[in-house]
Amino acid sequence: MRQTLPAFLKRFTITLLLGIFSYGNIAMAQSAAPLTGSQLVLPARDFTIPFHWQGDSINGKWEPHTALLLPVKLKSCPRIFYMQFDLGHPYSVLYTEKLAVIRLKYPKALPANEGGNKLENFSFHAGKVRVLAKEIALQPFDSAAAINWADKEAVVIIGTIGADLIDGKTVVIDYPAQQLTIGTSIPGKLLPQLSLTDMVYERRNLLLPATIKDKHVLLYFDTGSSMYELLVDKETCEDLAAPGSVFMQSKSRSWDKYLTANTIASNAGITINGISIPLHYVTYIEGVGTEKAAQMRKMGIGGMTGNKLFLDYKLVLDTRHKKFGLIRSQ
Repeated sequence: MRQTLPAFLKRFTITLLLGIFSYGNIAMAQSAAPLTGSQLVLPARDFTIPFHWQGDSINGKWEPHTALLLPVKLKSCPRIFYMQFDLGHPYSVLYTEKLAVIRLKYPKALPANEGGNKLENFSFHAGKVRVLAKEIALQPFDSAAAINWADKEAVVIIGTIGADLIDGKTVVIDYPAQQLTIGTSIPGKLLPQLSLTDMVYERRNLLLPATIKDKHVLLYFDTGSSMYELLVDKETCEDLAAPGSVFMQSKSRSWDKYLTANTIASNAGITINGISIPLHYVTYIEGVGTEKAAQMRKMGIGGMTGNKLFLDYKLVLDTRHKKFGLIRSQ
Protein backbone atom coordinates (compact mmCIF):
# COMPACT_ATOMS: atom_id res chain seq x y z
CA MET A 1 0.00 0.00 0.00
CA ARG A 2 1.34 3.44 -0.92
CA GLN A 3 0.12 6.74 0.41
CA THR A 4 0.63 10.01 -1.46
CA LEU A 5 1.18 13.57 -0.37
CA PRO A 6 -1.95 15.73 -0.02
CA ALA A 7 -2.46 17.89 -3.11
CA PHE A 8 -1.74 21.18 -1.37
CA LEU A 9 1.66 19.87 -0.27
CA LYS A 10 2.60 18.99 -3.85
CA ARG A 11 2.38 22.69 -4.67
CA PHE A 12 5.10 23.37 -2.13
CA THR A 13 8.32 24.81 -3.64
CA ILE A 14 11.68 24.15 -2.05
CA THR A 15 13.05 27.52 -3.26
CA LEU A 16 10.51 29.47 -1.25
CA LEU A 17 11.06 27.23 1.74
CA LEU A 18 14.79 27.93 1.62
CA GLY A 19 14.13 31.60 2.14
CA ILE A 20 11.89 31.42 5.21
CA PHE A 21 12.69 28.32 7.23
CA SER A 22 15.27 29.19 9.89
CA TYR A 23 15.33 27.01 12.99
CA GLY A 24 19.02 27.69 13.65
CA ASN A 25 20.97 24.73 12.26
CA ILE A 26 18.53 23.71 9.54
CA ALA A 27 20.23 23.29 6.19
CA MET A 28 17.23 24.80 4.40
CA ALA A 29 18.37 28.24 5.48
CA GLN A 30 21.41 27.88 3.27
CA SER A 31 21.65 29.53 -0.12
CA ALA A 32 19.92 27.98 -3.09
CA ALA A 33 23.16 27.55 -5.05
CA PRO A 34 23.34 24.17 -6.81
CA LEU A 35 24.74 21.34 -4.73
CA THR A 36 27.71 19.42 -6.06
CA GLY A 37 27.58 15.63 -6.15
CA SER A 38 28.46 13.57 -3.12
CA GLN A 39 32.20 13.23 -2.61
CA LEU A 40 31.83 10.06 -0.52
CA VAL A 41 32.83 6.78 -2.14
CA LEU A 42 30.90 3.95 -0.47
CA PRO A 43 30.75 0.17 -0.91
CA ALA A 44 28.57 -1.02 -3.79
CA ARG A 45 26.94 -3.61 -1.51
CA ASP A 46 24.56 -2.99 1.37
CA PHE A 47 26.41 -2.18 4.58
CA THR A 48 25.63 -1.53 8.24
CA ILE A 49 27.12 1.03 10.61
CA PRO A 50 26.42 0.92 14.36
CA PHE A 51 25.69 4.16 16.14
CA HIS A 52 26.19 5.46 19.64
CA TRP A 53 24.04 7.85 21.67
CA GLN A 54 25.65 10.79 23.37
CA GLY A 55 23.84 12.01 26.48
CA ASP A 56 23.98 15.18 28.52
CA SER A 57 22.44 16.76 31.59
CA ILE A 58 19.69 19.25 30.69
CA ASN A 59 18.37 21.37 33.55
CA GLY A 60 19.59 18.79 36.05
CA LYS A 61 17.91 15.89 34.22
CA TRP A 62 19.86 13.33 32.22
CA GLU A 63 18.93 13.28 28.53
CA PRO A 64 20.38 10.13 26.89
CA HIS A 65 19.70 11.14 23.28
CA THR A 66 21.35 14.48 22.66
CA ALA A 67 23.35 13.33 19.61
CA LEU A 68 23.54 10.32 17.28
CA LEU A 69 27.21 9.44 16.72
CA LEU A 70 28.96 7.10 14.29
CA PRO A 71 32.26 5.49 15.38
CA VAL A 72 35.19 6.43 13.15
CA LYS A 73 38.70 5.01 12.80
CA LEU A 74 41.55 6.78 11.01
CA LYS A 75 44.50 4.97 9.46
CA SER A 76 47.64 4.64 11.59
CA CYS A 77 45.72 5.72 14.68
CA PRO A 78 44.40 3.27 17.31
CA ARG A 79 41.85 5.68 18.79
CA ILE A 80 38.11 5.43 18.07
CA PHE A 81 36.64 8.85 17.28
CA TYR A 82 33.06 9.83 16.48
CA MET A 83 31.21 11.91 13.91
CA GLN A 84 27.66 13.14 14.40
CA PHE A 85 25.12 11.79 11.90
CA ASP A 86 23.32 14.99 10.93
CA LEU A 87 20.84 14.93 8.05
CA GLY A 88 20.33 18.65 8.62
CA HIS A 89 23.68 19.20 6.91
CA PRO A 90 23.99 18.46 3.16
CA TYR A 91 27.73 17.71 3.32
CA SER A 92 30.03 15.87 5.67
CA VAL A 93 32.62 18.09 7.37
CA LEU A 94 35.58 17.70 9.72
CA TYR A 95 36.32 20.01 12.64
CA THR A 96 39.49 22.00 12.07
CA GLU A 97 40.64 22.20 15.68
CA LYS A 98 40.26 18.49 16.44
CA LEU A 99 42.15 17.52 13.29
CA ALA A 100 45.05 19.79 14.20
CA VAL A 101 45.41 18.00 17.55
CA ILE A 102 45.22 14.56 15.90
CA ARG A 103 47.79 15.52 13.28
CA LEU A 104 50.31 16.48 15.94
CA LYS A 105 50.20 13.03 17.55
CA TYR A 106 49.39 10.87 14.49
CA PRO A 107 50.62 12.72 11.37
CA LYS A 108 49.98 9.73 9.11
CA ALA A 109 46.29 9.56 10.08
CA LEU A 110 45.36 12.43 7.78
CA PRO A 111 46.28 13.49 4.24
CA ALA A 112 48.15 16.73 3.70
CA ASN A 113 46.04 19.83 4.16
CA GLU A 114 47.24 21.65 1.06
CA GLY A 115 43.96 23.36 0.27
CA GLY A 116 43.61 25.06 3.65
CA ASN A 117 39.88 24.52 4.13
CA LYS A 118 39.51 20.95 2.88
CA LEU A 119 41.11 17.52 2.72
CA GLU A 120 41.39 15.42 -0.42
CA ASN A 121 41.30 11.62 -0.57
CA PHE A 122 40.52 11.28 3.13
CA SER A 123 40.06 7.59 3.97
CA PHE A 124 38.42 6.38 7.17
CA HIS A 125 36.26 3.59 8.56
CA ALA A 126 32.73 4.23 9.81
CA GLY A 127 32.23 1.18 11.98
CA LYS A 128 33.80 -1.53 9.82
CA VAL A 129 32.90 0.16 6.54
CA ARG A 130 35.65 1.86 4.56
CA VAL A 131 34.69 5.29 3.27
CA LEU A 132 36.72 7.49 0.96
CA ALA A 133 35.97 11.20 0.87
CA LYS A 134 37.41 12.45 -2.39
CA GLU A 135 37.03 15.89 -0.87
CA ILE A 136 35.77 16.93 2.58
CA ALA A 137 35.46 20.42 4.02
CA LEU A 138 37.15 21.60 7.21
CA GLN A 139 35.07 23.78 9.49
CA PRO A 140 35.92 25.59 12.75
CA PHE A 141 33.74 24.27 15.54
CA ASP A 142 35.35 23.73 18.91
CA SER A 143 37.85 26.12 20.48
CA ALA A 144 38.42 23.63 23.33
CA ALA A 145 40.06 21.13 21.03
CA ALA A 146 42.36 19.32 23.45
CA ILE A 147 42.13 15.51 23.47
CA ASN A 148 42.83 13.50 26.60
CA TRP A 149 44.70 10.63 24.98
CA ALA A 150 44.98 8.79 28.30
CA ASP A 151 41.19 8.53 28.64
CA LYS A 152 40.39 5.94 25.99
CA GLU A 153 36.68 5.91 26.88
CA ALA A 154 36.16 9.63 26.29
CA VAL A 155 33.89 10.48 23.36
CA VAL A 156 35.83 12.71 20.94
CA ILE A 157 33.74 14.10 18.09
CA ILE A 158 35.83 15.11 15.08
CA GLY A 159 33.17 16.02 12.53
CA THR A 160 29.71 15.62 11.03
CA ILE A 161 28.50 13.01 8.55
CA GLY A 162 25.75 14.66 6.55
CA ALA A 163 23.06 13.76 4.06
CA ASP A 164 25.67 13.00 1.39
CA LEU A 165 26.01 9.59 3.11
CA ILE A 166 22.50 8.60 1.99
CA ASP A 167 22.00 10.70 -1.15
CA GLY A 168 20.54 8.52 -3.88
CA LYS A 169 20.40 5.56 -1.51
CA THR A 170 18.12 3.86 0.97
CA VAL A 171 18.83 3.97 4.68
CA VAL A 172 17.16 1.98 7.45
CA ILE A 173 17.65 3.78 10.75
CA ASP A 174 17.01 0.99 13.25
CA TYR A 175 16.72 2.97 16.45
CA PRO A 176 16.21 0.06 18.90
CA ALA A 177 19.16 -1.87 17.42
CA GLN A 178 21.23 1.34 17.09
CA GLN A 179 22.41 0.80 13.55
CA LEU A 180 22.17 2.24 10.04
CA THR A 181 21.80 -0.05 7.03
CA ILE A 182 22.54 1.68 3.73
CA GLY A 183 22.08 0.29 0.23
CA THR A 184 20.55 0.88 -3.18
CA SER A 185 17.09 -0.48 -2.35
CA ILE A 186 14.86 -1.33 0.60
CA PRO A 187 15.84 -4.71 2.09
CA GLY A 188 13.42 -7.31 0.78
CA LYS A 189 12.74 -8.75 4.23
CA LEU A 190 11.27 -5.41 5.32
CA LEU A 191 8.87 -4.92 2.40
CA PRO A 192 6.02 -7.08 3.81
CA GLN A 193 6.01 -4.89 6.94
CA LEU A 194 6.11 -1.55 5.11
CA SER A 195 3.45 0.83 3.87
CA LEU A 196 5.39 3.34 1.78
CA THR A 197 4.50 7.04 1.77
CA ASP A 198 5.70 9.83 -0.50
CA MET A 199 8.14 12.27 1.09
CA VAL A 200 9.84 15.45 -0.09
CA TYR A 201 13.56 15.04 -0.77
CA GLU A 202 15.16 18.12 -2.31
CA ARG A 203 18.70 19.47 -2.04
CA ARG A 204 19.42 16.69 0.49
CA ASN A 205 16.63 17.88 2.77
CA LEU A 206 13.97 15.45 3.96
CA LEU A 207 10.40 16.45 4.76
CA LEU A 208 7.90 13.89 6.02
CA PRO A 209 4.12 14.35 5.74
CA ALA A 210 2.28 14.12 9.05
CA THR A 211 -1.08 14.85 10.63
CA ILE A 212 -1.27 16.82 13.88
CA LYS A 213 -4.70 17.59 15.35
CA ASP A 214 -6.36 16.84 11.98
CA LYS A 215 -4.00 19.19 10.13
CA HIS A 216 -1.85 17.86 7.26
CA VAL A 217 1.67 19.24 7.51
CA LEU A 218 5.23 18.59 6.43
CA LEU A 219 7.89 17.99 9.08
CA TYR A 220 11.54 18.63 8.36
CA PHE A 221 13.49 15.55 9.50
CA ASP A 222 16.88 16.27 11.06
CA THR A 223 18.92 13.61 12.86
CA GLY A 224 21.03 16.43 14.25
CA SER A 225 18.11 17.45 16.48
CA SER A 226 18.06 14.34 18.62
CA MET A 227 16.62 15.57 21.87
CA TYR A 228 13.39 17.17 20.58
CA GLU A 229 10.31 15.18 19.60
CA LEU A 230 8.72 18.06 17.74
CA LEU A 231 9.96 21.61 17.10
CA VAL A 232 7.19 24.04 16.13
CA ASP A 233 6.44 27.75 16.36
CA LYS A 234 5.38 29.28 19.67
CA GLU A 235 1.68 29.48 18.81
CA THR A 236 1.49 25.82 17.80
CA CYS A 237 3.53 24.81 20.83
CA GLU A 238 1.04 26.50 23.16
CA ASP A 239 -1.86 24.88 21.28
CA LEU A 240 -0.36 21.39 21.72
CA ALA A 241 0.56 21.87 25.40
CA ALA A 242 -1.11 19.71 28.03
CA PRO A 243 -3.44 21.66 30.37
CA GLY A 244 -1.64 23.04 33.39
CA SER A 245 1.85 22.31 32.11
CA VAL A 246 4.64 24.89 32.23
CA PHE A 247 7.56 25.61 29.92
CA MET A 248 11.08 24.40 30.66
CA GLN A 249 13.99 26.34 29.16
CA SER A 250 17.30 24.92 28.00
CA LYS A 251 20.24 25.99 25.86
CA SER A 252 21.40 23.98 22.88
CA ARG A 253 24.35 24.57 20.58
CA SER A 254 23.73 24.98 16.87
CA TRP A 255 27.18 25.15 15.23
CA ASP A 256 28.56 28.58 16.19
CA LYS A 257 25.73 29.81 18.41
CA TYR A 258 23.51 28.80 21.29
CA LEU A 259 19.74 28.71 21.02
CA THR A 260 17.12 28.87 23.76
CA ALA A 261 14.63 26.01 23.60
CA ASN A 262 11.27 26.17 25.37
CA THR A 263 9.76 22.74 25.98
CA ILE A 264 6.36 21.86 27.41
CA ALA A 265 4.50 18.60 28.10
CA SER A 266 1.91 17.48 25.57
CA ASN A 267 -0.74 14.79 25.41
CA ALA A 268 -1.40 15.30 21.70
CA GLY A 269 -0.67 12.74 19.04
CA ILE A 270 0.93 12.79 15.62
CA THR A 271 0.26 10.45 12.69
CA ILE A 272 3.15 9.65 10.36
CA ASN A 273 3.05 6.99 7.65
CA GLY A 274 -0.38 5.94 8.93
CA ILE A 275 0.99 5.24 12.42
CA SER A 276 -0.19 7.19 15.45
CA ILE A 277 2.69 8.23 17.69
CA PRO A 278 2.09 9.89 21.08
CA LEU A 279 3.73 13.24 21.73
CA HIS A 280 5.19 13.69 25.18
CA TYR A 281 6.79 17.11 24.69
CA VAL A 282 6.77 19.90 22.13
CA THR A 283 9.34 22.68 21.80
CA TYR A 284 9.75 26.08 20.23
CA ILE A 285 13.03 27.91 19.66
CA GLU A 286 13.28 31.58 20.53
CA GLY A 287 14.10 33.87 17.63
CA VAL A 288 11.77 32.51 14.93
CA GLY A 289 9.53 35.49 14.11
CA THR A 290 5.75 35.31 13.95
CA GLU A 291 5.74 36.38 10.30
CA LYS A 292 8.00 33.52 9.28
CA ALA A 293 5.98 31.09 11.39
CA ALA A 294 2.78 32.25 9.67
CA GLN A 295 4.39 31.76 6.25
CA MET A 296 5.45 28.23 7.16
CA ARG A 297 1.98 27.34 8.41
CA LYS A 298 0.43 28.72 5.23
CA MET A 299 2.72 26.50 3.15
CA GLY A 300 1.93 23.45 5.25
CA ILE A 301 5.28 23.37 7.06
CA GLY A 302 4.44 22.10 10.52
CA GLY A 303 7.91 22.17 12.07
CA MET A 304 10.81 19.83 12.58
CA THR A 305 11.37 16.44 14.17
CA GLY A 306 14.47 14.46 14.98
CA ASN A 307 15.40 11.06 16.34
CA LYS A 308 13.47 11.09 19.58
CA LEU A 309 10.04 10.65 17.99
CA PHE A 310 11.17 7.38 16.36
CA LEU A 311 13.08 5.65 19.15
CA ASP A 312 10.75 2.62 19.03
CA TYR A 313 10.85 2.29 15.24
CA LYS A 314 12.83 1.43 12.18
CA LEU A 315 12.67 4.46 9.89
CA VAL A 316 13.15 3.60 6.21
CA LEU A 317 14.15 6.44 3.88
CA ASP A 318 14.44 5.86 0.12
CA THR A 319 15.97 9.08 -1.18
CA ARG A 320 16.12 7.86 -4.77
CA HIS A 321 12.38 7.22 -5.10
CA LYS A 322 11.34 9.74 -2.41
CA LYS A 323 9.50 7.18 -0.29
CA PHE A 324 9.60 6.38 3.41
CA GLY A 325 8.05 4.00 5.90
CA LEU A 326 7.98 3.12 9.59
CA ILE A 327 8.17 -0.27 11.27
CA ARG A 328 7.48 -0.50 14.97
CA SER A 329 9.97 -2.79 16.70
CA GLN A 330 8.49 -5.65 18.66
